[in-house]
Amino acid sequence: MKEGLTHLIFPRKCPGCGIVLPAGELVCEECAHEFRLIGEPACMICGRPINSGEKCYTCSTSERSNDFGIAIFAYDDIMRKAMSDLKFHGQKDNSEYFAAMAVSRVGDRIRGFDPCALIPVPVHKTRFRERGFNQAEEICNKIGSLIGIPTISDFLYRNRKTEYQKNLSRMKRKRNTMGAFSCNTEKYPPEKVAKELERVLLVDDIYTTGSTMEGCAAKLKESGVEQIGLLSISIVMGN
Repeated sequence: MKEGLTHLIFPRKCPGCGIVLPAGELVCEECAHEFRLIGEPACMICGRPINSGEKCYTCSTSERSNDFGIAIFAYDDIMRKAMSDLKFHGQKDNSEYFAAMAVSRVGDRIRGFDPCALIPVPVHKTRFRERGFNQAEEICNKIGSLIGIPTISDFLYRNRKTEYQKNLSRMKRKRNTMGAFSCNTEKYPPEKVAKELERVLLVDDIYTTGSTMEGCAAKLKESGVEQIGLLSISIVMGN
């Protein structure tokens, strides 16, 4: 009853084309075939599709602090619009579709890893005030509610505002995120991390070159986290 009333007042829209959806649906039938899912083989570190081997060129030639990585969708035109609508136009229902697809595709793998918590890649406080939310945290919360894993959003934080990565070259992206992240060691000292956060799944909306994820993962490792998995809802194709 309550869900039906909510749908009448705030109808859910398709994350792809924006049409109003019937109650209970997360994507229209046509757009469900347009979102490109990542298959195998994929890089074991970032989740990007590869032709052969275990790692893509970028991960095999770059320092990586995480143990594995998973990506759900290719970052193409339809995903670009869906992510933009989520982040900049308040279409937070899109996060439900992303979370549901993540659990459908890799829920068993996440459960097998058995993370102590989901950690969203943080946004700077100024961007949080502008949007009113962190899109990675929205996705984390919905994934966590589906598979019973808590989200911890006050462990990792962004200590300075960075430029949008999409506007930068590979080298500038790395410099842009250098020193941009820290861990709340006062609330989560090493002994607490060792006991309660030895394994975490770091979650973000878009994986480009991996500079942001690596900046976060490196800080998590420094704080005492032993194992780190990455979950990217979408990933830029190619190296």
